[in-house]
Amino acid sequence: MLTFLLKRLFQVLIVMFVISLVAFSIQDNLGDPLRELVGQSVSEEVRQQMRTEMGLNDPFLVKYGRFIGNALQGDFGTSYFYKQPTLEVIFEKLPATLELVFCASILIIALSIPLGVYSAIKPRSLLSKAIMGVSIIGISVPVFLTAILLMYVFSIELGWLPAYGRGELTSRWAGSRACSTGRASAI
Repeated sequence: MLTFLLKRLFQVLIVMFVISLVAFSIQDNLGDPLRELVGQSVSEEVRQQMRTEMGLNDPFLVKYGRFIGNALQGDFGTSYFYKQPTLEVIFEKLPATLELVFCASILIIALSIPLGVYSAIKPRSLLSKAIMGVSIIGISVPVFLTAILLMYVFSIELGWLPAYGRGELTSRWAGSRACSTGRASAI
């Protein structure tokens, strides 16, 4: 058992290393973070000086090594978008993420298991074939298209959920009822 756990731990470390390398290389090649920070009003000389101070001119392996070293100490840097430490941003967004994971898990358990058991018990029934057809389509369609479709249905058409962000559930439900009766809502 100890050997199995050590193998799994080693695999987890390799996967985390590969994911961090891929994510860091994507982030490194996405664009110029300095342009987002200072805009276009800053001269090129000042930009180059800031690039040197921030370490943006360093080779990729030097930047990645610095990132890994800081990450092992719990320092993930500063978010360019939020302009605050990345770890603080992660912890600030964690409740919404866990809420989403919890709700998705409940839906999966409540729908998938009973439908899968029914399909296994009666594989030749019409309902079982429909369930299999919908599941094949669900697996085949890219996730981003499914997300756009679900956002359209539940946010735009039905007005049950916010189109973006977490939103306040109570005010959303009250607003959707007001919208369905034709009254304007101040959400």
